[in-house]
Amino acid sequence: MSITFKYVEDYLEALGGHDPTSPMSIITPPSSILFTAQLARYDVKIVDSMSTHTIFGGSLTDRQAVLTVSLIQKYKRQFAKAGIDVSPMDDPVFRRPIRIVDRSRRLWIEGDVLTLRFPYERQLIDDITAYKKTSQGTATFLHDDKLWEFGITEGNVSWLCTWAGMNNIAIEPEVQKLFDAMLEVEKVPYEIKLVQTEDGYTITNAADSLVEYINEHVGFTNLNKLVDYAGVLGYTISDEVYNLVASNTPEVLLFGEKRQFQMTPTIDHFGMDTILDYAEAVGRYPICIYDPGMSSELSNGFDFSRFADNEIVRFNHSGKTATSNYDINNVKLVYANKIPNTWNHPVPLLVSTVEMMYGGKRMMWLNNAEKIVFYCNTKLREMN
Repeated sequence: MSITFKYVEDYLEALGGHDPTSPMSIITPPSSILFTAQLARYDVKIVDSMSTHTIFGGSLTDRQAVLTVSLIQKYKRQFAKAGIDVSPMDDPVFRRPIRIVDRSRRLWIEGDVLTLRFPYERQLIDDITAYKKTSQGTATFLHDDKLWEFGITEGNVSWLCTWAGMNNIAIEPEVQKLFDAMLEVEKVPYEIKLVQTEDGYTITNAADSLVEYINEHVGFTNLNKLVDYAGVLGYTISDEVYNLVASNTPEVLLFGEKRQFQMTPTIDHFGMDTILDYAEAVGRYPICIYDPGMSSELSNGFDFSRFADNEIVRFNHSGKTATSNYDINNVKLVYANKIPNTWNHPVPLLVSTVEMMYGGKRMMWLNNAEKIVFYCNTKLREMN
């Protein structure tokens, strides 16, 4: 008398070397109580994997179900020799509902995240895993749903749309529309730039905080100061404004677009005169000159005659000054062979005759300075 089983999974487990009629089938070694199927080498792994999965209560996917029925029919002669009838495969019944797997390949927006689905493919997974390390925004895999979720950021939208297009993954219209809008924006140059207008001057694309700072500390009417602060606040200068300043106060352009500048001194100290002209044009007072006097060729002969005596404060090699009761608000030039320990004022413009400014008050002046001019021969910056 032939043996028949009720479910497809029973035949699969028997094919895998287990006895589906035994309550101990889970721990029955694959030595087959019923029969030993001589499986083709390429069938062994898949039969073992699926049968182990169903023994422990798992359900087959739609593709696995079709494959299982096909395998059972393939080995029906071996089943027949063992007295097992496979005719139930003409109208197969499954022990557990078949899992319908979504094998779509698409990218869409769900709620407030970008959602990505694709069938298991090692290379695609490796691509996503590598990108996740540097992604701009969240990138999370949902194991239960077999979905990837990404934060809707410019970086994520750009990378995912480009990558999806290369891998035949459908991009839903709402995502494509977002990507196209980004591309259109990128075609328009984005610059934070000082420009001239009918009413004066403005800075395009300036953040509110930048505008507030300009209004409080600079104002939008003083063109020289606006150009000078470009190097401090990080905006650029339009050609129109550049040409306007170049024809009137070219020294402002020399220092204005940078925060830090290097100038090689000359014997007649023409460069120092240019620095002083610049400071006067933009009102960068006091000018704080650090000159430890290590080279008489560089340090001697500075002409500060444009300043009144009460506008100059000098600190000697001990950091002392004979002008002890100075008013920093009236001082235009601070000349220090050694920076005093008592200094607690701003440094609008630092001019140093040495490059090595490390330690103590020297670092304080360097870090606090809005503008820096290294008035010395240089070797360090030639290496940059």
